Amino acid sequence: MQETYTVEQASQQALEWCKKHPAWKRICDIENTDSLYYTFSELPKREQNWWIDAYGKYSAESAWREFGRGKCKVPFGHITGKGEFYDDILKVPLHHNTMMVFKVGRKAI
Repeated sequence: MQETYTVEQASQQALEWCKKHPAWKRICDIENTDSLYYTFSELPKREQNWWIDAYGKYSAESAWREFGRGKCKVPFGHITGKGEFYDDILKVPLHHNTMMVFKVGRKAI
């Protein structure tokens, strides 16, 4: 039989994990998560130019928002309902719901 964990278990485990790691916060406890991701204007010029070459000057940013992968500015991961941390969602075992966490502080106290 395969282990399964609920969203509620993941949320509670993430809360406990963040208490032990004060520099980290659950996604639901962060007011503006958009600020954690790069905008088109913050991309390196080389990457911006790739989108401009591919989609044109006026369509590049909207194409990037539609098709690009938003890069996070801070470390992040996923806490499972079992309380385990994973740095990649694809590494999480099947049926283990997760809560995303972000490192938004400088260091643990």
